[in-house]
Amino acid sequence: MTDVSSRLREVARRLTRRYGKPGLCGHETSPVENLVLTILSQNTNDANRDRAFETLRKRFPTIPRLAAAKPAEVEEAIRTGGLAKTKAAAILSALSRLSEERGGYTLDFLRGMPLADARAYLTSFGGVGVKTANILLLFSLGFPAFPVDTHILRVTKRLALVPPSATLAKAALLLEPHVPAGVHVPLHLNIIRLGRELCRPRNPLCPSCPLLPLCPEGAKRTGSGRPA
Repeated sequence: MTDVSSRLREVARRLTRRYGKPGLCGHETSPVENLVLTILSQNTNDANRDRAFETLRKRFPTIPRLAAAKPAEVEEAIRTGGLAKTKAAAILSALSRLSEERGGYTLDFLRGMPLADARAYLTSFGGVGVKTANILLLFSLGFPAFPVDTHILRVTKRLALVPPSATLAKAALLLEPHVPAGVHVPLHLNIIRLGRELCRPRNPLCPSCPLLPLCPEGAKRTGSGRPA
């Protein structure tokens, strides 16, 4: 196989056979709440992100109450997520802009936009990059966006699906048109699981990997010959 679309289809098939259909990932929430969550997710792990988000929601149960909070109050609530000052400023700035532009706290208007335009709008907010915008677009709005994190970037580079020099944003835009319809969520989550469990940054467990027959890097590491 040399075509990216057909190779991704086979990757999706093999990972579904190994891992099945993934469960929830924490981003299945309203678009504005997801905007807050994705800002909190930057430069931290899922556990710290979730603790910060839960504390924030307890302190400010509604988006209007959060939007009216003082920066220091938000910083205190999200401190466990790291970069509290920067993230608090980004959250409050985003909510303020939504209120000014839309007269309320909603992102539902994005549903009527082309994917590229909706992504461009989200990435115009401070603290929101392509990865976090794609997470919101995929999980809250149902767009066929494909978020790429460090695990997905590592796996797809080893599979030679993206160039070795690709960034998170570049890889997302390169892969997105080739992801088979309807598998964006399971493929995203299953590649992350593979990256955590087997295709690790150091000492990847190539012999145990369901993608070994497709992987040039795995073939080199195991001496198993050229991938399919």
